[in-house]
Amino acid sequence: MLSKEAKEAIKIARTIKEQQSDALTPDQAVYLRNDADKNNSVPVPDDIQLDEVTEGTKGELYHFNNVKDTVLMFIHGGAYATGTVKSRRNLCFNLLRRLLCDGFSVEYRQWPEAKHPAAQEDVLAAYSFLKRRYKHVLIFGESAGATLALTLTLQLKAEHKELPDKLAVFSPVITQVNTMPSEFLMQERDPMLLGAGEPVPYFAEPYKNDPLISPIFGDFTGFPPLMVNCGSEEVKYDDSKVLNYLCQKAGVDVNWTVWQDLFHVFVLFDMPETNQALDKIANFLK
Repeated sequence: MLSKEAKEAIKIARTIKEQQSDALTPDQAVYLRNDADKNNSVPVPDDIQLDEVTEGTKGELYHFNNVKDTVLMFIHGGAYATGTVKSRRNLCFNLLRRLLCDGFSVEYRQWPEAKHPAAQEDVLAAYSFLKRRYKHVLIFGESAGATLALTLTLQLKAEHKELPDKLAVFSPVITQVNTMPSEFLMQERDPMLLGAGEPVPYFAEPYKNDPLISPIFGDFTGFPPLMVNCGSEEVKYDDSKVLNYLCQKAGVDVNWTVWQDLFHVFVLFDMPETNQALDKIANFLK
């Protein structure tokens, strides 16, 4: 049974969904980012030291608990257009408190200012930055950030570079062509996303069979341990289902967790179910 906080979160998510449309304009994307920073950001707590990184890569580096050999690379979502580092601070801090390590939240280029492969280049630069400073890199990504976590690792593997120790992805998107059955079947049940819409404008060639655009075309052989999370009600449910299948087929140590009666990236909301999910993710990443 869902908590009362989860039921309230579903009501709030429905109001977000009502404001969505396939015709996102450049001005709307910029407005939504600024609005997210204004209304969803939290201050950096006293026990976390913030370094703003601007050279070679961009993002917020959080020093926590004096653990110097391990870092969590955090990649926010937002359809490559509307997400921000500051608006995801609360989620990132909640993970760091469970992991007891440093964190780096990547600020990557988005639409309308940039198009693919800008974000791919930025997460690769961020990963290289972290590998020069830490022995162990863990990656967490949500929604489009989950996609970038997958495409980053696929690129690293293809280039025979050292892979992250572990990855945890939440509500990943593995194809930019929104034709998975759940895109249609869950349209009424998912309170957060419309489903079965046009591809996001960030990609000039969303239909291209490129694993760095749609990880469904990737070779997952040799992938590091992976945890996949999703809600049972989300339009992106089949993305997680197929990702789990592809990884199992490739012999990956994969853990797929479906959160019953919940929706796309529900961990953005403060509720008991979020705490349960983050506990499980942290235990996996440790």
